[in-house]
Amino acid sequence: MKKIIFLIIALTISVGLFAQKGLFNLSYGMTLEEANNVLAQAGFYPEESEAHAVKYYSDINELVSAIMLFLEPNTKRLAGWFVKYNPENGEDNDHLVIDRITMMHGKTNHFDEETQQLIWFLTNTRTLHVMYAQDNSLTALYYDAFFAELFDMQSSLKEN
Repeated sequence: MKKIIFLIIALTISVGLFAQKGLFNLSYGMTLEEANNVLAQAGFYPEESEAHAVKYYSDINELVSAIMLFLEPNTKRLAGWFVKYNPENGEDNDHLVIDRITMMHGKTNHFDEETQQLIWFLTNTRTLHVMYAQDNSLTALYYDAFFAELFDMQSSLKEN
């Protein structure tokens, strides 16, 4: 009986981790249709797509430059996402973003001196990386090491 209760508790916790929402109410494993609906409610619409990524922009949200979704190749479910804020937002708005992330995911697990990024460890393979881009815009990357090849953003980080 104790084993069954323990198993139920463990399954409940693991389901909670899987469904954990991040910035813009996106979650790992969402279908592209679900993500489109969530982002449309926030005023973002897809305007560009690549092999396993879709870029979203908004005419009404002046704080965010773009959002990019990374899709698992086989299932087309959300493997991660990238939010690029406008460099003109200023320090106060950047602090509001960090505060929101902290409320959602807890205190940071690590500050990497070399890359100057805050890192939240969400699961064994999933992390959130927050740092400043070269144009001084705050960025947030929800990353899954299991799909590392999807997150090559060299061409994606160019000016939007």
